[in-house]
Amino acid sequence: MNSAASAPELDHLRHILVRDLGALAEEVKSTPERALWRRVDGVTNSVGTLAVHLCGNLEHFIGHEIGQNGYHRDREAEFSGQPIPKETVISAIRHAQATVESVLGQLEPHRLDEEMPHPPPHHAGRTIRFFLMQLSCHLSRHTGQANYLRRILTAA
Repeated sequence: MNSAASAPELDHLRHILVRDLGALAEEVKSTPERALWRRVDGVTNSVGTLAVHLCGNLEHFIGHEIGQNGYHRDREAEFSGQPIPKETVISAIRHAQATVESVLGQLEPHRLDEEMPHPPPHHAGRTIRFFLMQLSCHLSRHTGQANYLRRILTAA
């Protein structure tokens, strides 16, 4: 695939990731502070945990691995469930949006066909193109989980 054909694809991926991070921010805003870190039986994570994890995931793979911006991920802390203020979570989402905009806005389209640097073992050998699609799906799946969990928590 030539670089010119890849530029719109990169723009689309950037747009979708930023848009879906916006949807995640709306889920966090719509979740009462008292419920942000609550879990329900049968559900492993809270809305807050999902949001923090998604930010860490994108900051790590897009910011650090692709953009080489020096971000240091603490994946264990993402899943600690340690409550932090809602505004801090929203700020982290806005920062992840800015990272996606910056890194993907500057990424040369021909790099989409390069191997993704340091992916999880089950994605070894995949291209940056594939991995950006995977990140988009991951974001969408967990944002849907946050939506459903928020509705369960606020219906009670």
